[in-house]
Amino acid sequence: MLKKMFRWMLFVVACLVTLVALFYAEEDWRGKHAWDTYQREREAKGDSFEWSSVVPPPVPDNENLARIPLFAEFFAKAPEHPRLDAIQLPSGCSNKWGVWRLGTMEDLSGWPGCFSNTDLRVALSKYEPILQQITEASRRPYCRFPIRYEDNWAALLPLLSCFRNLARVYRLRALAELSAGETDAALEDVQTCLRLADKLKDEPVMISCLVRVAMFDLITQPVWEGLVAHRWNDSQLTTLQGQLEKIDQFKDAEKGLQGGRLFGYYTFFWLRDHPAVFREALFNPSKGDFSFEPKVSWLDRMIPSGWFYQNQLNVDRYYTETLLPAVDWEHHRVSPSTILRLDQSIKTLRLTPYSVMLKLRFTAMSAFIKKTALSQTYVDETVVACALERYRLAHGSFPETLDALVPQLLNKLPHDGIDGQPLRYHRLPDDQYLLYSVGWNEKDDGGQIAMNGVNQDFDRGDWMWFSQPQPQLSASERK
Repeated sequence: MLKKMFRWMLFVVACLVTLVALFYAEEDWRGKHAWDTYQREREAKGDSFEWSSVVPPPVPDNENLARIPLFAEFFAKAPEHPRLDAIQLPSGCSNKWGVWRLGTMEDLSGWPGCFSNTDLRVALSKYEPILQQITEASRRPYCRFPIRYEDNWAALLPLLSCFRNLARVYRLRALAELSAGETDAALEDVQTCLRLADKLKDEPVMISCLVRVAMFDLITQPVWEGLVAHRWNDSQLTTLQGQLEKIDQFKDAEKGLQGGRLFGYYTFFWLRDHPAVFREALFNPSKGDFSFEPKVSWLDRMIPSGWFYQNQLNVDRYYTETLLPAVDWEHHRVSPSTILRLDQSIKTLRLTPYSVMLKLRFTAMSAFIKKTALSQTYVDETVVACALERYRLAHGSFPETLDALVPQLLNKLPHDGIDGQPLRYHRLPDDQYLLYSVGWNEKDDGGQIAMNGVNQDFDRGDWMWFSQPQPQLSASERK
């Protein structure tokens, strides 16, 4: 009886082992086969899975901004205190900053106290030795940092924070120069910052795109303040307008997403060696990110390799077949309702072993695309504002319609990247105007912005360019 029971138990165990083996064999084969088939199909359509397809080629050192000693020291044997670390504005003065998007001017009177110096321009002179080198080097045509993109999460991107800090200093110095009537010096600082931001356009990573967006937002403050105070002359405005017209945030964002696609592809090679991250993403999504690596357990070693391939397929397919085609990159058009539907589809996606990385990776993509559209809209509005000011200088007042700017001052009118219509423009009394996009809610709110507390709500209201400073909103008005 015992022997019979023992043989039965052995049979049951053998069956279970066989079923488990078949499960792993089937899952592993099915995942690998699905990925291999998909990869061949994408390559037949011209897609590449090599970083070389999006990483810019090398350039001569004497034409490369990244090869100046200030930048190069970050990538050789970085010193404990790089010289560029000195380019930081004092903390605790954020309440002095103007916000051109809200029509508020910089409070320059408060800045000297932040430096413990009564003369702001003298206080800023401590940055001059470094800024002089950066200004001169920014004229180099290329910027190729020796970044090992194939290192994925370990890839070093130390210069992004430096670029943002440089933009903050150039911004404040340009504002101080404008206040002192030194418009040529202010223009030079604005141009330098624009050139620095332009150098990031070839970087195939989304974080570089976001830093570039932040730099454009920062340096627009002195451009706007010079416009509303009528301090720029026609020659300066022509120079600014020509530089701004070359900015293509959509093209750069598309390249960033192409790089993000490859980043996702190579991430799965890393995940195979770090299965605990995959397990946390599946069973504890709140900790399923790449900055948190739990201790590997025996359970992690049991994850079928086919699951990694299925996730790799779903992530790459989402990039190539859903996300990238959702935006008209060439014509600078995006449909917020389409992007929000994609965002909602990810939020409501059922969590499975095949979809866990898809759900984790794409939760913030709608925000990235919205920032791209927002930034390009504001760039376009700045271009139009420069042309409007040139028209005012020539004719004594602003035009009744934007058509008057073409072709003498603009080759063509930028369109609203949300609905494809011309940017909204209304001439106002006292020689002022409204210029705006309908914004993310796809609704013409008549030139009204929306507030969320003290911050602008970019999901509601219009995306405005103000032709004059606006009064500060009271607490009751910030809604």
